[in-house]
Amino acid sequence: MKIGLFLGLALASIALLVACNNGGDSVTPGPDGAPTPAVTDSDNGTPTPEVTPAETATAAPEVCQLNPDPATPKFQVIDQPSTDDTVTSPVTISGQVLAFEATYQIGIFDAAGNPIVETFGTAGPGEAGELVPFSIDVAFNVDEETLACIWVYEASARDGSSIHVGQIPVTLSP
Repeated sequence: MKIGLFLGLALASIALLVACNNGGDSVTPGPDGAPTPAVTDSDNGTPTPEVTPAETATAAPEVCQLNPDPATPKFQVIDQPSTDDTVTSPVTISGQVLAFEATYQIGIFDAAGNPIVETFGTAGPGEAGELVPFSIDVAFNVDEETLACIWVYEASARDGSSIHVGQIPVTLSP
């Protein structure tokens, strides 16, 4: 009787360990909390953590600050400018947004997160709950090429915080 109980507990423990380990997938949370699979060293089968570009010594500096509420394609699609474009003033920012009362916000921030320009626009006509087109020319003034991050976002009706934030890293050119 005791051996049967012991065996049952042992098997239950093994099943629990296997279930908690997700079948041995070696998945660990990344910096943003999303699962990041480990890379297996082919020489000895030992999992080694995956190195992201931000962790390498030669990686480009991150110009966009931590996104407080990343936009999904349900809320926003930015057509231009594209990531890492070099832009001159005024820069045309366009795409589609799902914005409360058709109003959206635009911010251009330097690499330290300081505002270069903050403004707003009104999206084109459309049905409630659907993406509507927007296009805005935003003037800025820089003396030299400057790494920057363009934000397209909505100001929360609840507390004014930035929500549905789309970020585009660019270089501003005089």
